[in-house]
Amino acid sequence: MKLNWGHYIAIALGCFMIFILSLLFSSGDSGHAMVTEDYYEKELYFQDEINSEKNANALAEKPEINIQANGFVLTFPEALKDSKGEVYLMRNNNELQDVRLPLKIDSKGRMLISSAKLVEGEYELFLKFKNQDQD
Repeated sequence: MKLNWGHYIAIALGCFMIFILSLLFSSGDSGHAMVTEDYYEKELYFQDEINSEKNANALAEKPEINIQANGFVLTFPEALKDSKGEVYLMRNNNELQDVRLPLKIDSKGRMLISSAKLVEGEYELFLKFKNQDQD
């Protein structure tokens, strides 16, 4: 039996539909986790985050991050040694591996975050601190 151009179009459309259906079913298997569960509540306080970021950018001396073999060290300047706050390390692919730590600055103005608390991979660091009643 000889195939004409109509058969080829039908075969091409059939292959395309199989491809689209396989994409549809394989995408249903992936997780649909949001970055944060209380997204809309955080939206209400977004202006506060913008103001905090402006205040941080206006600092003469900013905190520094240094990577070491046993983890990494946050180094704070002398003016920020009395700060209170938290360090949030967020994994974009798995919220169960997120790490929240209270800000504990030693007398030298440093805070060590041990790599034993972290799973190997990429983290996003959020540093939120308050110094002299200013975020």
